Amino acid sequence: MKQQSLRPNNLREFIGKNSIKKNLMTYIKAAKLNHKQLDHCLFCGLPGTGKTTLAMIIAKNFNSNLKIVQGNIFQKNIDVYNCILNIKENDILFIDEIHAINQSCYELFYNLMEDFSFDIVIGKDFNTKITRIKIPHFTLIGATTSLSNLPAPFEQRFGIVFYFDSYKTDEIVKIVENCCKKLNLTLKLDDIHLIANNSKGIPRIALMILLRVNDYKIVNPKSSVAKILEEIGIFKGGLNQNDMKYLKAFVNNQKFLGIKTISQITQFDQKFIESKIEPYLIQIKYLVKTNNGRMLSNLAWDFLHKYHND
Repeated sequence: MKQQSLRPNNLREFIGKNSIKKNLMTYIKAAKLNHKQLDHCLFCGLPGTGKTTLAMIIAKNFNSNLKIVQGNIFQKNIDVYNCILNIKENDILFIDEIHAINQSCYELFYNLMEDFSFDIVIGKDFNTKITRIKIPHFTLIGATTSLSNLPAPFEQRFGIVFYFDSYKTDEIVKIVENCCKKLNLTLKLDDIHLIANNSKGIPRIALMILLRVNDYKIVNPKSSVAKILEEIGIFKGGLNQNDMKYLKAFVNNQKFLGIKTISQITQFDQKFIESKIEPYLIQIKYLVKTNNGRMLSNLAWDFLHKYHND
């Protein structure tokens, strides 16, 4: 079974983010009562926290066709035109990683979002004329993990903006419990908490772990969840092999390390380190950034010592 089939089908099944759900339900009801499409939505925050799932739920609420595309496909104006001209009335266009749109394309979306139209230039030289083309009304839902990369005029055209952060442990526990039922997998509550505590507060990670646990349990029902986590390279607090490689870069090296040095030791590129590894290590207080470079906290060193001793 894939993670796709474990997604909630409606807002009642969607665990966590109660404020977002409450507001979204109000906006959906208002749009229906006014016989209008939902205002354009911008979902910002961590990957794997439910942005795509909510877009799917919105589409189901309106019985609308959902078109999902990646932001990086919009590199030229023609890419925007080709996408928009396939839109039908009340469709929902979900652009994931919307910050990856080429900067030259953003302005095209301004009229599309406000007036549901776009202008094209016909002819050459002195015989050119501008023709305005109307398009069906639609809702644009953008998802981004990098809000700062969006142009301000583009961001301001979204009437609904939600911010997605990590989930509480009890919320992840409920998500795992619901998915266990769909998988017909019976786990002890302690094992469910173990999965939740090692998910970094991200539902997608929790479901990935759960699916691997399910695989192991199918092959060997007596396998312990703790042993399975060890086998798949999940360490205490949800740290993975990449996190461990980063932390171990400080072993037998000087107290402070620069990002270039860490990149050379780990063979990870700097963007990957700064966007995928360091944020969580900072969040759990394992990593400190100083003017002299990166340094590990005492908590991180205690963790490393225990890891080596084990």
